[in-house]
Amino acid sequence: MFVYNVLLNALQSASYLSTLSAQRLNNTSKADIDIIFFNRATKVGSESMLELFLALEAYNEFTVDKRGLHQIMWTKMERWVQQEIAKRIVDLNEPSVYISHVNWIDFDDFDLPKPIYVNMVRDPVERVVSWYYYIRGSYRNAVAFNKFPNRKVQSEEWFKKNFNDCVRNGDEECQYMPMEVLQHTKDQKSQVLFFCGNNDNCL
Repeated sequence: MFVYNVLLNALQSASYLSTLSAQRLNNTSKADIDIIFFNRATKVGSESMLELFLALEAYNEFTVDKRGLHQIMWTKMERWVQQEIAKRIVDLNEPSVYISHVNWIDFDDFDLPKPIYVNMVRDPVERVVSWYYYIRGSYRNAVAFNKFPNRKVQSEEWFKKNFNDCVRNGDEECQYMPMEVLQHTKDQKSQVLFFCGNNDNCL
């Protein structure tokens, strides 16, 4: 029965995919305001997208709002936090781009006009591996040390640890815990949150 359901779902998905078109996939026409909300999923190439937006800012006469780059990254946001971010976005001058690592926000839920959503996805395993080595990068850690010289520096063993060994040893930073909100490993949360929102069924 399980195999039947999987096959049925696959066939239905294939049938649905054949009906998609560029026009149906483009959300721009459904937006209420001329503001892009790039709620960037982590480790999917969003740094490159950020640089692209900054490079095009003057040429295309729009404003990149960078405040979101400096805010806390929440695994799951309280309703008041979502509302505060949504209000900040709709208050921007048009045209603008707001960039931040935040989950999808339902602007309808706050009776606010909808922006244009932009985001990207990545193979989930590649994404976790990328984060694992990213936090061990010498440049990133040198910048962090200059900012916070009193912060504990990880051991040489930690910097040299291989991802496969980390998984085999069951180290905490290489464990994905479903439904986890308070994560100690910074970036093990599912990228589904960036497209689904802040409800428990998105975790």
